[in-house]
Amino acid sequence: MLKTLIAFVIAVVAGAVVGSVIQTQFNLAALIELSVPISLDTRISTIIHDLLNFSPIFAAILALVLLVALPIAALCSRKLGGSERWWFISAGFLGLLCCFAVVNSLAPMPTLIAATRSWAGLGAMALSGAFAGWIFDRLWHPLPRELAEPLA
Repeated sequence: MLKTLIAFVIAVVAGAVVGSVIQTQFNLAALIELSVPISLDTRISTIIHDLLNFSPIFAAILALVLLVALPIAALCSRKLGGSERWWFISAGFLGLLCCFAVVNSLAPMPTLIAATRSWAGLGAMALSGAFAGWIFDRLWHPLPRELAEPLA
């Protein structure tokens, strides 16, 4: 149980850090499109600011998504077959896509996370969930179950 909890926490933190950097870059790119000059110092300070202020919020969102998605993925792997690793990766990706759809439909502004306004941003942010699913699996099962189980 402790191994699972540690894998989960590390996956959430890693996914939140990656997602935070992704959303920062999409936001800065939108400003550049408006002809706002962005220096390297500004880019770095914005990344640090978002890591300190946005990533905890995104970590909470990601944790809730993974709390639902990972057990469903494990169940699907057992019932439907296939690599558990790919189920976890897909669960993180699809879980965030569903979460963004629900949250954005309920948010009073156009979107809760500005990077999800475009298909590219939505996909990139959802990839941070896939990354978290992969990290979880790699820490929970360092080898895919197919390789870890001895042949009968």
